[in-house]
Amino acid sequence: MNCRSKKSIKGTVGIVAAVMLLAGCGGNDIQSRSEDTEKDDALQLQQNIEEQDRAEAGSEEQPEQSGQSGQQGQAEEQGQSGQQGQSGQQGQSGQAERSDRQGQPTQQLPGGESGGRLPGRLDAGRILEEQSFQVKLNDWGEVRFVSYEPDHTGENPLEDVTFYLLRGEEILYQFPYIGTEDTSDYGMYYDVKFVVFTDTNADGKEDVVIGAEYMTGAGPQGAIPHVVVRIYEDYGDHFTYNEEFSDKINDYLPWESNVLAKDVKRLIQLTGGNGQLTDYESYSGKWRVSTGYVAAYEETAPVSRNELTCQITNGNEFSGSLFTEQGMTQRIASVDEITGTIQNGELFYDFTDDGWGGTGTLHIMFLPNQINVDVLNYQMAEENVSGYGISGMYEMKIRE
Repeated sequence: MNCRSKKSIKGTVGIVAAVMLLAGCGGNDIQSRSEDTEKDDALQLQQNIEEQDRAEAGSEEQPEQSGQSGQQGQAEEQGQSGQQGQSGQQGQSGQAERSDRQGQPTQQLPGGESGGRLPGRLDAGRILEEQSFQVKLNDWGEVRFVSYEPDHTGENPLEDVTFYLLRGEEILYQFPYIGTEDTSDYGMYYDVKFVVFTDTNADGKEDVVIGAEYMTGAGPQGAIPHVVVRIYEDYGDHFTYNEEFSDKINDYLPWESNVLAKDVKRLIQLTGGNGQLTDYESYSGKWRVSTGYVAAYEETAPVSRNELTCQITNGNEFSGSLFTEQGMTQRIASVDEITGTIQNGELFYDFTDDGWGGTGTLHIMFLPNQINVDVLNYQMAEENVSGYGISGMYEMKIRE
């Protein structure tokens, strides 16, 4: 997406959210909205974007590559370091071609899952270079995976992002859309956050896992981009969208969380029956208790905080700290220098002072996409007249 379009979207989402709240739509469940209403919201959002673009003075800006949040280290996740392709890149003569595809006409969509016909060429300006990769993919051989943005000036504002496999400039395959009428059924496309090539069904082939962001325009969260994961499984001459498994993964993802590729890979391992999790390093980072989507619309962030900072090395060696701050009184309690070994998804740590003289045992539980901390056997110090300290249960669902 060029910078002009991206800035226009970001400039209008706040207005859309405010209008939806004033109209009394804040409490409606997204699933209860009809398809027509969703399209009306998206059309209005698109109209606002176009009006804002027309109001801009000066000559047309040149398209620029927009930055992707949370993508440092993505090459390691995908095993594709330094392999981002440039648009229009020609295939190397020495690359092996799949024998069963030689001479196959490419104008029809292979597998017939998406319907329609393949485009003759791709518009270089719509290719997301930072989410397009040169890969060796199963029987497809050396190909370029391309993320291709929708035409935001087209008639369908809900048109979804598209994905292709190319060899040189030849389009080998178009991945099927996951919704109706070339949409996603999740709202208006915003961005592609990550692409991962990994075996999701233990068949020995790398499948394609994509994290795309959408906005719905419905309710208080409607203008907040949220990640939707889709899983495409390789069946030799075509890819199939595994809707059931994708929905299972998405059910674990909080709306306001910073979803990372490593989180999704962990969820696939834990929920796909590929064996018990033994490498917990993907949990490293700062986790906090969710304050709810209302926090996104407050001018000042809530003072109350509950945070767990953890660093996990050697697969299961934990070190970190637990911090809490009371909103009204701004009292602070903490347990520092927590260390131990995670076993079977659990860690027990005895603490002797939470900043108020309290003692107890931290029971840290590593769940599919959150960390719970349960304080066991808590004893408050006699001199603690405030009654404050680290006690109770903390459900850490949001990664910063």
